[in-house]
Amino acid sequence: MGVSTVSQTGDWTVRRRLPVGLVLSTLISTILLILMGSIVRVTGYGLGCPDWPLCYGQAIPPFMVGAWMEFTHRLIGAATSLQIVLVGVLAWRWHRAEKWVFRPAVLAVALLVVQVVLGGLHVILEIPPATGLVHTALAMLILGLIAVVVGVTWPAMQTLQNAARGLFRDARFVAWVSGTALATYGLLLTGSYVTRRGASLACPSFPWCGSAAPGIQPLIQLQMLHRYVAFGVAFLTLVTIVWMWRNALPARRFAVVLGLLLVVQFGLGIANVLLRLPMWSRALHLTVGAAFWSAVVMLWTVAFARGNARAREGS
Repeated sequence: MGVSTVSQTGDWTVRRRLPVGLVLSTLISTILLILMGSIVRVTGYGLGCPDWPLCYGQAIPPFMVGAWMEFTHRLIGAATSLQIVLVGVLAWRWHRAEKWVFRPAVLAVALLVVQVVLGGLHVILEIPPATGLVHTALAMLILGLIAVVVGVTWPAMQTLQNAARGLFRDARFVAWVSGTALATYGLLLTGSYVTRRGASLACPSFPWCGSAAPGIQPLIQLQMLHRYVAFGVAFLTLVTIVWMWRNALPARRFAVVLGLLLVVQFGLGIANVLLRLPMWSRALHLTVGAAFWSAVVMLWTVAFARGNARAREGS
C-alpha cells in the first residue's frame, strides 16, 4: 500500500503515494545488479550461459560455476526489473501530474526494455565491446532515473531541502551540481570505454602514466583521459562538499557521504593500476562509481527541482 500524503514546503509540493521502501529497494537492487554484472565480467563468465533467455537451452542451468554466475546475474536482473516496472506502474497511476516522479519512472521502464533486448544481443553476439559499452551506459541512465525518483520521494531528501533552502536558491550551486552530475556520467563512460578497449593498464603508474610499452599511444591517451576526467570530478565534488558544509547538519551529512564515496572510488581506481587489476577492486570500482553517481543525481534532483520551484515563484 502506498502512503497518500501531501508534503508541502511552500514552493515544492510532493504528493507521496509511492512506497518509499519500494523506491529505495529498487535503487539498491539496481546497484547490486551492476555489482553482479561487474563480477560476471571480471571473472570472465560473460558467456557462462551461451544462449538467451535460456541457459544451455534450459530454464535451470547445469551445475557449472560459470553458468550459475551468469544465471544469478539474470535472476537479480529479473527481480530488479520487476521493481522498476512496479515503480513505473504506480507512477503512471498516481503521479502523472508530477513530472519529477512520473517522467523518470516511466522513462526508466522504457530504457529497461531496451536494456533487456541489448543484454540478450550482447550474449548472442558473444559480448562484443560495443554492446558492452552501451549496456553500461544504459544501466547508469536507468540508475540515475531511479535516483531522481528517490530524490523526490525519500523524506531524508526533503529534510535536506528544508535544512538548506538558501543553498538550493543559489543558481550558482544548482549549475555547479548540474556540471558535477554531467562530469560524473562522463567519467563512468570513459571508465567503461577504458575497460572495453583493454586500456586499464596502458599506464602502469599513478598519478603519472609511467613507462609504457611502445605502440599503444591511443590506449595511453584513453587511460589519461579517464584520469583527467576523474580529477575533474574530484575537484567539482570537493567544491560541492565545501559549499554544503557551510549549511545545516543534514547538508553536512550528505557532504560526508559524497566525500566517503569519492575517497573509496579514487582508492579503488588507484588499486586497479598499482595492484594490476585484482578482481575485487575491478568489481567494486564500477559499483562504488554507481553509488556515487546515484548520490550526485539525488542531490541534483533536489537542487534543480528547488531551482525550478524558485523560478516559478518569480514568474
